[in-house]
Amino acid sequence: MAAPGAMLKQFKVPTANSDPFAVTNGSDGNRWFTEGNDLTGSPAKLARITPAGAITEFPAGAAAGCNGCILHDVAQGPGNILYITSNGSNLMRFNESTQSFESAVDVAPTGAFNNLAVGGGNVWITDFNTNVVWRYTIATGAITNFPAHTPIDVAVDASGNAWFTENFNNADGTSNIGRIGANASSTDPVTYTEIPAPAGSITVVPNGKVWFGEAFGPAVGFFDPAGAANVTVFPVPAPPAGIAAAPNGTIWFTQNSKGNIASITEAAVITEGKVVKGSGPLGITVASNGNPWYTMQAANKIATLQLG
Repeated sequence: MAAPGAMLKQFKVPTANSDPFAVTNGSDGNRWFTEGNDLTGSPAKLARITPAGAITEFPAGAAAGCNGCILHDVAQGPGNILYITSNGSNLMRFNESTQSFESAVDVAPTGAFNNLAVGGGNVWITDFNTNVVWRYTIATGAITNFPAHTPIDVAVDASGNAWFTENFNNADGTSNIGRIGANASSTDPVTYTEIPAPAGSITVVPNGKVWFGEAFGPAVGFFDPAGAANVTVFPVPAPPAGIAAAPNGTIWFTQNSKGNIASITEAAVITEGKVVKGSGPLGITVASNGNPWYTMQAANKIATLQLG
């Protein structure tokens, strides 16, 4: 079913071949996204897009902790600070108030960071290369790591607990989603919920349920950590890439191969946005008014689906 009355708006990123990747809601009311890829000859930049679609780009140089790096994920933290990961092993920071990068946090001597999430006073980072999830405690600067199996994406619930996906199969072909307590020590065990297949993306809705997108198949699913943790999986039109929760609990996800985004409810009602061939939707977030914003990686654009 197509989204009734929804209007798709697209905004061209000023830098050609910028490869826009991840996007998040900023505390300043704007959306912020990462861009830049050596393969396309585009330098690493953090960029801001206003609700009206005006884009401003901020180059990420060596002083910001990016020495020819490729930026990955971005997430809003407290104090108007955005946290950014790259294919390096430091945690980059950008101050929205001063509109400038702050010194990066040296988290690990080696590694390549993937995704991150902020909540409960901590920044959680997945490190695919070294098979750990890192926790950076903002107030103290303490850094703790937890073992994982090729962790991919991470989300934080209202209590500050971290939930992460793994690109890993158990012996029976199933996979897992891991949970780390907000105040866990490095010796505390990671707890797991078994899911049918490896998940790529993950989000937690306001009611505490954990939603995920399968990494290799056209399906999304959820479970309730407060209940019996039974996993429900729904087939969707195309494999999901990014996933994000709206304030009302609706789940939105990008369909990279199909060229659009779609939403799904717990009742399995799927609503699809307009298809734009060759657009390559990837990262996604949902504004406070319920409108999803997402990166069109292949089309070098940022898009929003205005629902009302």
